[in-house]
Amino acid sequence: MSMPVATYGCTACDLSCWDASTWGYRYYLHGETKVRMRVAIGWCHACADLGVIEVLPDAAGELERQRKLEAYRAELSEVLAASPPRKRWWQFSANKSTRQMILEGEVESAAEALAEYRLAREALSSRVSRGRCLRCGSDDCLQLPPHEARYYDPEPRPEPIGFEHPGCGGQITIYCDGLRVSMRLTEKAYDLEGSLLDPV
Repeated sequence: MSMPVATYGCTACDLSCWDASTWGYRYYLHGETKVRMRVAIGWCHACADLGVIEVLPDAAGELERQRKLEAYRAELSEVLAASPPRKRWWQFSANKSTRQMILEGEVESAAEALAEYRLAREALSSRVSRGRCLRCGSDDCLQLPPHEARYYDPEPRPEPIGFEHPGCGGQITIYCDGLRVSMRLTEKAYDLEGSLLDPV
């Protein structure tokens, strides 16, 4: 199956990187438990290049997920309060609106995401190093500022994301031109300090 990709570039040089490099399943081994690793495109000073870096869980990320869950629950409560009362037990599922069913799914997904995030925070609570570059292992790297990949933009053009290319001075851009690639997704295990473990 092919997926759309975004291309990162620079306004002043020929730097290029696909976001497809973030694809695949990466996890930390915490005893016998697999704890999902979050990754993003970032800048590695050791590689002097864009690459995939770890995004470590923090209190702000947990709070964001908690707020999202609470917002979905509040919206679901409003939908339920506006629904007419059911008179018979067999009307339970028949009277669910599309919006109610969607919100119930959103609540469930948000609750699972929060639980997974809390598990990652707990597993990495004794972590010493910062997020690492997954190419070279250096923790001298940083995540790009928040930005959006508009994969289906009808008028694609490189858009600056608000990050200056270190050592170059150009602006890092993101561009979605409809390119699609097919990749075999991999699974990689890391220890709790972010070092790649040998495949079993």
